[in-house]
Amino acid sequence: MEKADPRRKILFYLNPESNAAERYVCEETDRLPQGERGKVWRAALLAGFALRKQDPRLPNMLAEFLTEHTTFDEMVTLMQAVFPAEMKRLENHRPDERTVAPRRVQPAPAAPEDETRENARGMFGITKKGTD
Repeated sequence: MEKADPRRKILFYLNPESNAAERYVCEETDRLPQGERGKVWRAALLAGFALRKQDPRLPNMLAEFLTEHTTFDEMVTLMQAVFPAEMKRLENHRPDERTVAPRRVQPAPAAPEDETRENARGMFGITKKGTD
């Protein structure tokens, strides 16, 4: 007997005439090389669920603010409204807009599946508990 395919195909429509966020996503999608689109869509979906895990309202709130003119500061302000204490702690970690934050060299991850998680920790200056 053949094993069932555990993968999920997710299909939905975006209507660029319905709102600015969907228009922005359609325009950005059109700018992407054909071969990159699936990876970007998958990452965007997973990132939305990562945000939803923290607060179920967050992906919808961020999506409502999304336009071609949305700024980083606007996103930060929205995040501060949802997570005031947590965002206050992060204020000292925000790089100056005119400079690039120095890269921290981290040891190679123990397992290949942890590489992305370790890279994200390094980007935000977060270390595993018990280190540093």
